[in-house]
Amino acid sequence: MNKKATIVISIALSAGLIAAWSAQQYISEKVAMLEQQAKVETVPRVVAAYDLPEGTKIAAVHVAVREVPKEWVSSGSILPDEFIQIEGQMVTVSLKKGDQLLWANTAQLKNKPFSDKINPGRRAVTIPVDTINSVSGMLVPGDLIDLYVSFEYRRKQITAPLLQGVLVMATGQQSRPSQDSKDSSSSRYSTVTLDTAPEEAAKLVAARQAGTITALLRNPGDDKVTHKGVRGDLANMLGIATPPPPIKRKPQVIYGDQNNKKLPNLAVNQTTEQVKKDERGVFELPEQEDLVSAWINTLPSVDINDEPSLGTHFSDEAILLIE
Repeated sequence: MNKKATIVISIALSAGLIAAWSAQQYISEKVAMLEQQAKVETVPRVVAAYDLPEGTKIAAVHVAVREVPKEWVSSGSILPDEFIQIEGQMVTVSLKKGDQLLWANTAQLKNKPFSDKINPGRRAVTIPVDTINSVSGMLVPGDLIDLYVSFEYRRKQITAPLLQGVLVMATGQQSRPSQDSKDSSSSRYSTVTLDTAPEEAAKLVAARQAGTITALLRNPGDDKVTHKGVRGDLANMLGIATPPPPIKRKPQVIYGDQNNKKLPNLAVNQTTEQVKKDERGVFELPEQEDLVSAWINTLPSVDINDEPSLGTHFSDEAILLIE
């Protein structure tokens, strides 16, 4: 091998070594750069665990904690330790799964839902009222009322107690007594919402469809109930009905060639019984426990001197004001 060939080979080997070293350095630098980029600083933040529509009441099941790159953290985002401060609030905008919860996107619930005021096992039923049935608009939430139903049965008008001692939960959209007695807007309503048992609600719906319901305001301390109703037309109730004209009896006809045939008794005027003025048309309903709302049982018993009996007291439900 001559000297010239040796020089060429040496140069080629040197160039190859330099190229290999350069490639290794490039790869090492690239790996180091990628590793550096992978070491992004992250911080924990509260995010939506799934899609949350606007108005959702925030609970622990609605959120999750995610590590978010620090440079991507939104201003006003919520730390895990701060979640307790927004629990029970509502979201004011729709959130997608993974969106960060922001202080600006949460707000306190202004009013609790009306359903929170209904005790377990009870139902709120709304009935329409007019000026008369609303006691001239003087009913307020917290009042106790009696409900009477008027309907026709066998061609006679009947008015009887339907429910007694029913709690008024709301008048119109007003669910608490008005603080300003001069505000007449609270007395303008066309519906009343009542606290009832499920079976009482069914009776109210049926009575509303088949008859006319009238509300009677009662004293909150009155625990007396009645089972009396009235029936008949108004003239008979007032005792001014005109008796029917007397019916003359026809003489019995006897034929000589026939056996005697006795004519049937003809209707005659029935003897009018003397009825007390305050009992005309009044009848007694059979005793039924379901005529009395459960609220009546929360009232104190009253003795003959109209003083609360010793040892009696209002229950927690009776003194609970509608909030």
